Amino acid sequence: MQSEKPCCPAAAARMIKKLALPGGEVGIVNLESILKAVADLKLADSEAIKKELLQRVKIHNYVPASAESDYSSALFGEYKRLLGKRV
Repeated sequence: MQSEKPCCPAAAARMIKKLALPGGEVGIVNLESILKAVADLKLADSEAIKKELLQRVKIHNYVPASAESDYSSALFGEYKRLLGKRV
């Protein structure tokens, strides 16, 4: 997944969206585009979706190994919200 480089600090800030985790919120770069790209894959298996989301998020964001499960669950919740499904 190739993302465009922001032209200025304001554009860079718009690329960061908040993700709610059990310990608080974190900023995720390219979250919306990641969610849409994974949705375009039309994966049916929840675990495959979680794995793909986490893998793509880790390209541009630091995810501590100890928090991967929390990130995966939170990302899947955002994914389901994007698709209009109940969490």
